Amino acid sequence: MKQVFRVLSSFHTPSKRRSGHAKDDLATPPKQRKAANDENTPAVSPSTPVVLLERLSLVGSEEKKSQRKLFAENGVYQSARKALHSTYPTSMPGREKELHDLKDFILRHLHDGSSATLYVSGPPGTGKTASLNLILQEETVSSELKDIYINCTSIKSSSSVFSKISKELGVKTNGKGEKGCMNAIETYLKVNHKPVLLVLDEIDQLESKNQSVLYTIFEWSSNPNLKLILIGISNALDLTDRILPRLQARCELKPKLMHFAPYTKQQIVEIFTNRLKSAGVLDIFSPVAIQMLAGKVAAVSGDVRRALDIGRRVVELVDRKKSGENMLKSIENLAEELGVAKTVQKMETVDLKQVINVLNNVYGTSQHLSDDIDDSFPLQQKIVVCSLLLILKKAKNKDVTIGRLHDIYRKVCLKRNIQVVDQGEFVSLCSLIETRGIMKIIKKKDPRLNKISLMWDEEEVAEALKDKQLMSMILQDDECLGKL
Repeated sequence: MKQVFRVLSSFHTPSKRRSGHAKDDLATPPKQRKAANDENTPAVSPSTPVVLLERLSLVGSEEKKSQRKLFAENGVYQSARKALHSTYPTSMPGREKELHDLKDFILRHLHDGSSATLYVSGPPGTGKTASLNLILQEETVSSELKDIYINCTSIKSSSSVFSKISKELGVKTNGKGEKGCMNAIETYLKVNHKPVLLVLDEIDQLESKNQSVLYTIFEWSSNPNLKLILIGISNALDLTDRILPRLQARCELKPKLMHFAPYTKQQIVEIFTNRLKSAGVLDIFSPVAIQMLAGKVAAVSGDVRRALDIGRRVVELVDRKKSGENMLKSIENLAEELGVAKTVQKMETVDLKQVINVLNNVYGTSQHLSDDIDDSFPLQQKIVVCSLLLILKKAKNKDVTIGRLHDIYRKVCLKRNIQVVDQGEFVSLCSLIETRGIMKIIKKKDPRLNKISLMWDEEEVAEALKDKQLMSMILQDDECLGKL
C-alpha cells in the first residue's frame, strides 16, 4: 500500500506540476468551480488519479491496440504453464530405451522389406503414442514409408476400420462394404510401393465377434508378400493373449511385445526440470516441491500427463494468489509512463505447501465443494463446468466429448459477449478443472474425442454455483443445446 500512496502522490495536483516529457500530455487544467447551487458538491480536479485513469481509455483506435491490460498476466507464470502443457514433446526423458527399440524395429523391417507386428502396452500417460510420434518426425524414418495413424475410439464399428484404412491409402474400392475395402487394401499392399506403417491406437476398441477384424489385420502384417508393419497400442498388457489366443498357436502371427512401465519419481522429476529449464523458468518450483509432486504421482499411477496437469494447476494458483497485486502493478505501469520510478516485483516460488494442497484436492476425498468453487475459481473454468452440467441435466444425449463441450461452451460465451478460447486452450482449461477433481478426462489421440465425466454429484455442483447470477442463467439456458 505504501507503494500505491507513493505513486498516487506523484500525480500532479492543482498545487504541483510534473517535470519531464509528459508535461505537455497531461498538463494541469484550471481548477473547476463548485456548482453555485450545490455547496456540498466537492470540487473535482480533472487531474486527480480517478480522472487520469478514466482519461487513459479515451484514446484513438491505434493507441488502444498498444494499451496494457489492467490485469496483465505475469509472463513468468504464463511461460511455466505453457512449458508444462501435456502436448507432444520434442524429447522423451526416461524413454531412451523404448525410443531406441521402437526405431530399431521399424528401420530393421524397412531395410529388410519384410512385414512385422509390434504390440505396445502400458498404462495411460506413459509415453506410448508420444514416443512413436517423435520417431515418425525423423526424416530418416518418415521418408522411407507411408504411415497411417488411426485412433480406434473414433471408429463407429470395428469393421469400419477397413474403410478408414482404404481411405488413408487413397485406394478405390471394388463394390461397397467391408469385403470390398479389404480386397482393395490387399491389392494395394501386394503391388510395388513404399512400405506401409499402420498404427492402431487403442486397438482394443476393434474387438468384435470371433475377433475377425483383428485376426485379419494381424494376418496381413505376417504375410511376407505384403509390405506392412503393424503397431498396435493399448493399455492392456495381456490383450493379445486374452482376446487373440490363435496368435500364440501360429508363430508367424505372434507379435513382438513392448511394454511402457509407469514413470518413476526420478523420471518425472527429470521431465519437469527439463521443461521448466528449456522455458527459462526452472526457479519457479522449489526442488522439494517438484520431488513431492513427482513422488505422489509416481506412487499412484506414474502418469506424467497427470503430473504436468497438476504442475500447471499449482502455477495457476500461485499466479492467482498474486492477483491482488495486479492493481498496484497497473498503477506502477501508469507511473512509469508518467516518469515515476517503478518497483520491480519478485517472482513467487512454488513451495511444498502449495503442491501438497493441490495433491490433496486431486487425490483426497475430504474436499468441500463450496470451498473449491468460489471467487478464486476462474470465470472461464466456471463456464466450462456449467456447460458440462447443462449437457448432463438438459440434453438428450449425455455422452460428452471435448469437442461437444467446446461447442456448447462457445454458444454460452457468445450469447453473453464473453471471450471464447480456442480448442487448444479449451483442452488446457479442462485439464486444470480435472486437477480440482471435478471431472475426469479419458484422453484420446484426437483431443476433440476426449471423453469427459463429472466426478462430483450434479446437484451439489449446481448448488455451489447457482448463487452466482451468471451461472444460474447458464444452467437454465436450454437454447445453447440446440437439437442436442
